[in-house]
Amino acid sequence: KVRVNTVVAGMVQTEQAALHYGDADGIAAVGATVPLGRMATPDDVAAACLYLASDAAAYVSGAALLVHGGGERPAFLAASTAVRP
Repeated sequence: KVRVNTVVAGMVQTEQAALHYGDADGIAAVGATVPLGRMATPDDVAAACLYLASDAAAYVSGAALLVHGGGERPAFLAASTAVRP
């Protein structure tokens, strides 16, 4: 009678995001690398948690719910398109 699930959060724009990502322009630039075009908000993560705690997820167990806007752009993509001397 125990369900175990996890929420896997990507980059989240919190009130302290500037400490890691820089000013608003830096946050926007990093967010633009996510397929959905922005970082998650705390409310996005909370909504996923509320879903897993709700009756709507009564038959969900052993799941990893990805809350990352499509993931981060892999670094190798920029390297593979870099201009070589």
